Amino acid sequence: MKNFQKIKGFFIQKLAEAGYDGIIGVARFKSVYDDLMPIQRVRLEDICGGEFRSLMESGFIICIGIAFPEYAIDSINVRLADGTIDKNKWNLYVKEYHKINNLLNLISREIADSLGGIPIQATIEEMPTKNVEEYYGITVSHRVVAENAGLGWRGKNELIVNEKFSCAIRFASIIVDLPLPSGRKIESLCGECEACLEACPFLKNKDKLENYRENCRRYIIQLGLDAPVCGKCIKACYRNSIFSNRFKLSR
Repeated sequence: MKNFQKIKGFFIQKLAEAGYDGIIGVARFKSVYDDLMPIQRVRLEDICGGEFRSLMESGFIICIGIAFPEYAIDSINVRLADGTIDKNKWNLYVKEYHKINNLLNLISREIADSLGGIPIQATIEEMPTKNVEEYYGITVSHRVVAENAGLGWRGKNELIVNEKFSCAIRFASIIVDLPLPSGRKIESLCGECEACLEACPFLKNKDKLENYRENCRRYIIQLGLDAPVCGKCIKACYRNSIFSNRFKLSR
């Protein structure tokens, strides 16, 4: 517990210095590994190298999350008077996306260096050029880490929904081989809410489409923003879900 409080204190201090809000938790390494796609298990094994066997027995993964400011979420999919998309405004979200990723990467490296751990940086922003399947083998899902750390539940848009920040959060992780108090999965609280599904036809029809993630990838690319990101389902969760009066991002 003392180790975790020290790590948490460092994380909160870094967030305060940068002017952001965030969350931190811990998952058991083996629990995360067991929940990953097979191809991502291989990636995690490669990241850990010779430490993998030891980590499977006694390792943990620290998950750090940084929340978007409210203005960035409200800049998503805004329409101009003529009905066209205001891409300049939407790119404010893109700019925050970059800033938060960079901050996550910086903090995760510093925590890893101080603990002799292994950082797993925020999910890369580059979109695969041919098919979404190319993406899986070069990443380790921070959502799986966050879910096993008890930082939120898996929403219908497949993102982690936190009780305070909605799913307007970016994550990075740090693998460590020292005892830490771990969280537990939270059952979904979405209930009958379908705000995120209503915001995205690919999500709404994900059970009917052969590969809705590939449809999503193609849509994001054709948006033509400064980076291949979207966020429409995030905005819908924050503003229109059954928990919209409970969620609160900083301005």
